[in-house]
Order: sequence, then C-alpha cells, then structure tokens
Amino acid sequence: MTKIDIVSGFLGAGKTTLIKKLLKDALAGQRVVLIENEFGEIGIDGGFLKEAGIEIREMNSGCICCSLVGDFGTSLQEVMKLYAPERILIEPSGVGKLSDVMKAVQDAAEGNDMELNSAIAVVDASKCKLYLKNFGEFFVNQIDYAGTIVLTRTDKRREDRGVRGTHQTAQSQSDDHHDAA
Repeated sequence: MTKIDIVSGFLGAGKTTLIKKLLKDALAGQRVVLIENEFGEIGIDGGFLKEAGIEIREMNSGCICCSLVGDFGTSLQEVMKLYAPERILIEPSGVGKLSDVMKAVQDAAEGNDMELNSAIAVVDASKCKLYLKNFGEFFVNQIDYAGTIVLTRTDKRREDRGVRGTHQTAQSQSDDHHDAA
C-alpha cells in the first residue's frame, strides 16, 4: 500500500525545508515520488531531488484542488504505474483548501493500492495573524484539516503575537463556519 502525505502551507512557510529533511532523514531508502503543484510558488530544487533519486511530477496547470481535481486521479495512477512508489509526497499550492486536496487524494486512492497517510500544515509562526487576515478561510481550513501543524520561525515570533491566540481565532472562525453549514 502506497502512503500519500500532503505537505501544505503558504509560500515561504518552510515546506521545502521540511520536505528536504523528510527525504534525507525519515524517508531515506524508500521509493518516493514528489508531486509539486507549481501554482505561483518556487519549486523544490530539481537537482537536489534527482541526486536523492526522487522523481518529480510537476503540475503547472493550476491548483490541485481547483482545475486539477479532474486529472489529479489520472496523474496519481500514472505515478503509481510508472514508479511503484512506497510513498508519495504532495506539495500543493498554499492557495487552495487542504480539505479539497485531501478529498482529491481520497477519491483517487479509492479502489487503488494507495491511502492518505497524513496531512501536514507548515505555518510560519511569525505570520499567523497576517495569514488569518489576508487568507481567512484558506488558512483556517489548513489549520482545521491538518493532522499535524508544524510551526516554523518560532524564534522570530513575538510573545504578544501568540500562535495560541491565532489558533483560537482560527478555531472560532472554523466553528462559526461549521455551525452555519
């Protein structure tokens, strides 16, 4: 069974650093395929990945959860057929909703030899309030649906701009959203 892990987060949050660390340490020796969504983001250094034996399938035609939901399943099945990976890492654009990306993965995995293993949100702790203000429901959705939240740049966070307060605000907005549904 191929495990699929989603590493989400906004541009500059530290997704690339986390993925490189996972590939080097936690996933070393496994057959891993990285699926990148290049919608407005700087891609991971292809040279680094090729040296590590990682195959890259770049998806440049838009956000996985928007325009790629249709061919996303086909792309995943093609990856499975061509590379028979033990693990697939998906780095979607921070522009989409994590819940939509998760649903696309679950739909594609149904009846195939793959499963959603984890959904990780990488969050720059020094920009939580900015993310909440500027990206509202997209940020709340990432916090709401991630099984793991990795906080980066915690050394740059001022105490009075607390992450806890941002999480409580995001949770409150999320609860309001769920109550309205």
